[in-house]
Amino acid sequence: MEPGYLVEFFEEKRVLCGVVLELKGERLHVLTQNSRELTLARKRILRGHPALPAGASRQQCLDYLQEAARQREALKAGIRLADLWELLSEENQALSEEDLAELWFGGQTSADQVAAMGRALHEDKFYFKYKNGLWVPNLPEVVTALQEKARREEEARRELEEAAACLKAAWETGEIPQPAWRERLVALLKDMAVLGEEAPEYQRGKAFLQQAGLTMEDAAFRLLVRLRVFEEDENLDLYRLEVPTEFSPEAQNEAQQVARTLMADPHARIRADLTHLECLTIDGERTRDFDDALSLEPLEDGWRLGIHIADVSSLVEPGAALDAEAQERGTSIYLPERRLPMFPEEISENTLSLVAQEERLALSFLVDLSPEADIRDWRILPSRIKVKRRLTYQEVDQFLAEQDETLATLVALTRKLKARRLAQGGYELKLPEIWVTFNHQGGIHVIVEDQETVSHQLVSEAMVLANWLAARFLAERGLPAIYRAQPEPREPIDTREPKDLLKLWLDRKKLSRVVMDFTPQPHWGLGLPEYTFATSPIRRYLDLVIHRQILGALNGGTTVYSQEELEKILMTIEPAMRRAGLLKARRLRYWLLKYLAGQVGQKKEVLAVEPLPNRWRVLFPDLLLEAFLTVPPSLDLKPGDTVRVRLDKVSPREDVIKLSLA
Repeated sequence: MEPGYLVEFFEEKRVLCGVVLELKGERLHVLTQNSRELTLARKRILRGHPALPAGASRQQCLDYLQEAARQREALKAGIRLADLWELLSEENQALSEEDLAELWFGGQTSADQVAAMGRALHEDKFYFKYKNGLWVPNLPEVVTALQEKARREEEARRELEEAAACLKAAWETGEIPQPAWRERLVALLKDMAVLGEEAPEYQRGKAFLQQAGLTMEDAAFRLLVRLRVFEEDENLDLYRLEVPTEFSPEAQNEAQQVARTLMADPHARIRADLTHLECLTIDGERTRDFDDALSLEPLEDGWRLGIHIADVSSLVEPGAALDAEAQERGTSIYLPERRLPMFPEEISENTLSLVAQEERLALSFLVDLSPEADIRDWRILPSRIKVKRRLTYQEVDQFLAEQDETLATLVALTRKLKARRLAQGGYELKLPEIWVTFNHQGGIHVIVEDQETVSHQLVSEAMVLANWLAARFLAERGLPAIYRAQPEPREPIDTREPKDLLKLWLDRKKLSRVVMDFTPQPHWGLGLPEYTFATSPIRRYLDLVIHRQILGALNGGTTVYSQEELEKILMTIEPAMRRAGLLKARRLRYWLLKYLAGQVGQKKEVLAVEPLPNRWRVLFPDLLLEAFLTVPPSLDLKPGDTVRVRLDKVSPREDVIKLSLA
């Protein structure tokens, strides 16, 4: 090629015209139709022919190039490659651009016509393929496949543009303008917010967000907040852990029937009328479902302690919708911002609950105690009771100061019961309970509740006693049951020495997990030879199962569940209870972090707990909240030391606390 040649080449997937200005070895210096000068390798040239004299001015070159490009584009627009393909597809013959131009235009063709055909062929996606300098018609099935692929790609392109436009509008206005897109995009964003990269259509959603210019890491969640689908503090673990939050219509209907209907008592023949007893409940101020009450009767030489538990089993039939959903939930879940009851609230807080001044069915544990709290006799029986007094933990402590005789005696007896139990080898981990509450403006308050108050210990020990007696009743009779046991600690624990917070915290990590099994085994922490749950049938499904087994044995000797049926139940409730524990722990941590997020920049004291590679595990002692602190090697730190730190960053949703030495 020489100066003055008109050439064509690809530039960013477009065919452009150019004029050769000069030769530079194996490369060509070219002026393009866009008035740019380029140096091109010869292999980039598609075609070329003499066009202009070497002395043509720059403007003459540009005018010629632009006119040639216009003519070739006009000629290309008239070429229908589908018609050519129909003519040649059966022959499967390879032809040059010149041959195809002659077929289409007829007779002798011009350079512009050949170039137009070349442009059409290079832009073609379906009909011809380029091979060894010639063009071969594609097979019909290949054409069909390529057209289908192009159709899908075009759909994807339109989908991307439409979805991105909707997401951008949602970000700006809080609304998705196209109803057809709203449901689909909300579902996609939910999956992304909840499951992250594990979401089935994560990559598609990410592409939509990037196209909309929403590239922040939590874009999906923030969009859902703007769309008012999620709250700012939405609990994503409810979705991740698949926690049931609503009752089915069938369960709701059954709950209404339980609430409205005076049901036949299946244990009426053996049920004792204990409504004369002075029963009382002791619970927290926020408690709305009361499943245990206490009574105390004087005997000739001692006391009869009554532990009365709501008889849910006589009102909820095994296998009913209510029962099935309670089993699926496994337990009620109490979170700082909401409650997820095991039974619908219309019955869990009323019909099933030991509400003051209302007659209720109960399972009563009557324990005859000596003045020193030795157990002389005990029995379990279905009963009917009426709670005379509803007290809170705080009220009990106050009444004790005023010398309430019944409460003072209950405290004295349960203290002796506890001392005897712990002397048998039990160990009490005395950590406070951390609660989060909110004021009317949504402000967060952290409450540290001492579980060692007189009232807490009274109730706790009475419940431990009833649970142990329930386990003993079933074990002595060899009845199928689910027991709770705790193996000895993974590391030795000194159960006698006084413990500071650090030692208690480290002890907690040494404890073995409580397990559920069908064979009665010791519970190390409680110091008991067997144990189960029977004192919260409104809140725990295991307790309801144990009630049914006990009542079945009392009323004719036939238990409700076989060993095989209990195995199936355990397969459901064990993971449900673990799920509930995980959910509660995560949610409490979220709100504690949210509480700290309002104090970023402030200085705090933390307790050094454990050295780790390149950092220390530390504990906020007033929140029982763990975090990590990077410490320079020059700082001689020991477990138990108090360290002053600065809160640099707290992100509750990402579970991030960044601390630095103050």
